[in-house]
Amino acid sequence: MTHMTGLLTPRLPAGITLPEPLDRAWAWMEAQGFGLTNEHGYFLTPYPGDRQLGVVFSPGESLSGWFEPGEPGHDDLVPLGEIAGDGSWCLLWNDAGTARFVVLGSDGEAFLLADSAIDFLRLIAIGYNGIPYADLLTEPSEDEESVAALAPFRAWVEAEFGVEVPDHWHTADPDPFDTWISALKD
Repeated sequence: MTHMTGLLTPRLPAGITLPEPLDRAWAWMEAQGFGLTNEHGYFLTPYPGDRQLGVVFSPGESLSGWFEPGEPGHDDLVPLGEIAGDGSWCLLWNDAGTARFVVLGSDGEAFLLADSAIDFLRLIAIGYNGIPYADLLTEPSEDEESVAALAPFRAWVEAEFGVEVPDHWHTADPDPFDTWISALKD
């Protein structure tokens, strides 16, 4: 078990487990030395350095501001970390027993990223500097530094899971997570 999984597991709502491919990816990141502990907690990235060039995993995130404990939906979401420098979060969504990966954005947007852990890792490996919805509509190659920083992770994802990392990502339309959030908030 990775350090990240060990820190996050006690915070998981009943009935939610972390997908094994995510723990494997965290093990790779930790083996590369991409983890950092400071006065704010533990942080893990799929790239070297201290600049935010994509996702920053952290077991200390909360749903505060979106959902409070006891509210409908709270126990179906697990914050995994920051997905962009604007404060948008990536989360594990327990969608009726299926683990999916979603975003709660800093501007109130909610959208599905991936239907599986492996697809989530493929998305991260593309090299987007941040993954708010608007950035998914652009080519990640516009940020050459992020694409280059994630090249080793991209190669690992392809080799480890026998998949191809695409050049860009497509979002779901209509978006099931946005529909779910809207229904909860109405």
